[in-house]
Amino acid sequence: MTSTMHDPGVDVSDSRLDRIARWWSVVGVLAQLELRQRLRTTRWKTTLGIALFVLAVAVFGSMYFAMVSGGASYRDWARNLYVIVMAVELFFGIILAPTLTATAINGDRKDATLAVVQATPISNWQLTLGKLAGNWVSCLAMIVIAAPFLVWGIIEAPYGIGTGLLGVVVLCLLFACYGGIGLGFSALTARPAGSAVLTQATVFFLILGLPALFGLLYPTTSQDHPVVRGKFSYPALSVAPGASSAEEPVCRDVEQNETFHHTERIWWLLAPNPFLLLPDVVAGHDDPGPDNGWVTGHRPPDRTIVAPIAGLLSSARSGPYLGAPRCHELVTGYRTYETSGRSFYQAQNAHAESHVGDSWPLGLLANFVFGGIGVVLAARRLRVPARKLPKGVRIA
Repeated sequence: MTSTMHDPGVDVSDSRLDRIARWWSVVGVLAQLELRQRLRTTRWKTTLGIALFVLAVAVFGSMYFAMVSGGASYRDWARNLYVIVMAVELFFGIILAPTLTATAINGDRKDATLAVVQATPISNWQLTLGKLAGNWVSCLAMIVIAAPFLVWGIIEAPYGIGTGLLGVVVLCLLFACYGGIGLGFSALTARPAGSAVLTQATVFFLILGLPALFGLLYPTTSQDHPVVRGKFSYPALSVAPGASSAEEPVCRDVEQNETFHHTERIWWLLAPNPFLLLPDVVAGHDDPGPDNGWVTGHRPPDRTIVAPIAGLLSSARSGPYLGAPRCHELVTGYRTYETSGRSFYQAQNAHAESHVGDSWPLGLLANFVFGGIGVVLAARRLRVPARKLPKGVRIA
């Protein structure tokens, strides 16, 4: 019998780290191959040029219409510049990110280059992650060309530098999720055109289909609840000589059943929507400033356009505010419009906005799930030797 002796000078953890580093270095090489294919094509450069042109038109066009045609100040427009740039970047990302990876695998099969790569000593996971990383970095080129506008928007926005950068990071992660979806369909289908259509359909289902499903299920969330509401009764006008014809109404608290919609049961259908997710990242830090409430006697700065968008998602997650304004919460002086104590409507608004800034992690996680499913399917399809291929798919 022979015994294996370990060299005391060899660190097992170091060798394990070396294997991990070599494994990821192969992924990096495959990602570089994908990037070089993009750089050699003039179509990709043309696409980036068009994206930069559209972004510049959106920025300076909005400035013209806001300041010249709309009469707004530079401060009012600049507070929303970050949102304008992010919206344009998201629009192009939705189109490009899934489209690039939708042809990454079946396109190489069609060109008879995939089998050459699979013949090398690399694993299916290395090939999958390499293609995903390469196409993801290609999409991040749109962030690079928009960097001057993003820096400008972050400086002018009221969210703060950290929050503005967080929004950019979340946008980049969404690109990776959409790329994973496209990679999965590219491995499942034989034709690049088919995988591109299926990928775009899935992405647009997240953007339009889930909100439409939310709207269809909205009537099913209705439920009656007893509430006490203050109601005014108006005395009959007196016709006696010298009687006042403008008597103040009398308020009484009346209990009645009212219908509320419990949207908190289906709000998660809206969470993966990127046009609701990204505003929720920054809306929690949308502070109009210390002048809010007209304390100093001049008009306070308005909140940015992401505030009402994030408020819609928060309101759906919070559900209905089960209550109604009572007499002591309504106007105490019928003609002076004075209020007593905390207004019912203030409490209602606070309830509706209680989840502003809290929902985007769940929405991002949902997108990660969709993208992760696509990556797992692609890795399984790229196993060598292939156990079973779908109809119309060839090895080379």
